[in-house]
Amino acid sequence: MPTVQHAIDVAGSPDDCWRVFSDLSTWTRWFPMLAAVDGELAAGGHLRLTFAAGPARLPVDVRIEEFRPRALVRWIGGRLGVRGDHSYTFDVNIEGITRVTSRESFSGIGARLVRGPIFDKLDGETHESMARFKALVEGSQRVAT
Repeated sequence: MPTVQHAIDVAGSPDDCWRVFSDLSTWTRWFPMLAAVDGELAAGGHLRLTFAAGPARLPVDVRIEEFRPRALVRWIGGRLGVRGDHSYTFDVNIEGITRVTSRESFSGIGARLVRGPIFDKLDGETHESMARFKALVEGSQRVAT
């Protein structure tokens, strides 16, 4: 089962990270492949994530399976024979620093296509999204101070 995982240390509290993460209007700013997100970020909620693939748009519906504000969000959804199980965790290892981890495992008949250049693209995009998330949280901290 292909899995993409990246973690980044953010200079801020879980509250600071959650403030950005829970604001769905910020998601397209920090996740490069995401063109739009709609729905409710809540336990049992549903989101429609619309991914940009060149000029094409691919909507993916997900259901929030686990929801602990400032600690964990996990959803499952899929399309075209690929099922994704994606989570974000927010952990404090050092005071004032929050480790944010994104992990997504792919399954289903189409998951075997998530390898080679497709896997590399997803892995790179996830890495870039974590760096953008960090910059957005840390930038909002400077503005708020």
